[in-house]
Amino acid sequence: MKTVIAYESKDQQSVLKLVKAIDERFSVTLIDVTETRSANLSEYELIGFASEIEDDGFYRDIASFAANWMPRDKKIFFLYTAPTEKPDYCEELEGTAHFKNCEVVGKYGCMGQEGLSGFRLFGNKNKNHPNEEEIEGALKFFEEVSRQVPNNKSKKDDKKDKKPEDKNTEAKKDDKDKKDKK
Repeated sequence: MKTVIAYESKDQQSVLKLVKAIDERFSVTLIDVTETRSANLSEYELIGFASEIEDDGFYRDIASFAANWMPRDKKIFFLYTAPTEKPDYCEELEGTAHFKNCEVVGKYGCMGQEGLSGFRLFGNKNKNHPNEEEIEGALKFFEEVSRQVPNNKSKKDDKKDKKPEDKNTEAKKDDKDKKDKK
């Protein structure tokens, strides 16, 4: 199963910590929307959108990217880090997903370090977030969400699935193919 996470991370890059942790454990494609303005996401079965929260929502670039490039009829999830807790920061992106007939299979948010950008006089709130527990929570969330789409494996699972005899079997098949060609 092909999975992509489109993300935007600024200031303290707290959401980038979550995205990189997921990428290290699972086979995913990452797209930084500040560097990539367009993408064909239709080849992916599971699509994530990730951002820090600013002004009660995802950053403008990620919201615009989702509105322009989210394909129809896909499974979608959201990741975010926020300086404060609020019931739902994903409202705008959920609207986009609904409009495109996509199924939102999950949302994960945790505390994130607030930066010093804009007119904030007192930044640096939640300095040590996301912490290890919150990063582990994001990994568990992703594992659960990816189970909703068939054939998703972690990089560790790929290594476990390969058995020594698999290599021998492949070598035998190659030898047989060579003989058949002669």
